[in-house]
Amino acid sequence: MGTALAATAVVPRTAPVKAQEPPCSGTVLQLSISETGTTAIDRFRFNLVVNGEGDREASAMNQLNQRLSTLRQQLNSLVSGTLTVPAPSTNRQSSRSDRTRSYLSSVRVSGEMKRSNYNTLIQSVSRLPGVRLMGMQPISDQDDTEKVTQRLMQAGLRRGKEEAESTARAIGAARVKLIRINRNNIGSIPRPMLKSVSADQQFRPDEVPDPEISVRMQLDYCLD
Repeated sequence: MGTALAATAVVPRTAPVKAQEPPCSGTVLQLSISETGTTAIDRFRFNLVVNGEGDREASAMNQLNQRLSTLRQQLNSLVSGTLTVPAPSTNRQSSRSDRTRSYLSSVRVSGEMKRSNYNTLIQSVSRLPGVRLMGMQPISDQDDTEKVTQRLMQAGLRRGKEEAESTARAIGAARVKLIRINRNNIGSIPRPMLKSVSADQQFRPDEVPDPEISVRMQLDYCLD
């Protein structure tokens, strides 16, 4: 079930009306309605960082290549679609203890996977040297998102009508007519990143909070 918020503004009949809107001979009531609900998780998007180190830039890059190759093999059966691997970066690092300098090569890796591979991916990548799991983001089921959006919009329209009718009774207006709708959808909220994984810990996709979606509408009613 979604949650709802409403804000009200009454515009006198002397206020100008936009040309594309039906004319109103009475009072224009403006309502801001917000409805929020949750959608089912279809899959997950993961983000990883792979590092390679060495006393020279070339050796750091060689280690990064080896670790990236191992990661690709590990992810081969888990990933849906293709991996996203941009160009790596290499930076020189200084050690305060012995004043030696080393190089660190890094690259970010991202991709999508099915719900069923959630724990398997977490457990497998956490054991690879030089690989860090930066976060896991749930992705909503498209069909469910459309159904939830429609349900939230219908709920918002019902709330708007109830609020408009209540205001009409208060000011003595006999009729209520919806003359304008502006709607904005807000997608799922980002989830907290996974910080660490222990060897005996299991992660279940059904324990991940479902993505939230919000429908916000600006409703204009004519009360006359």
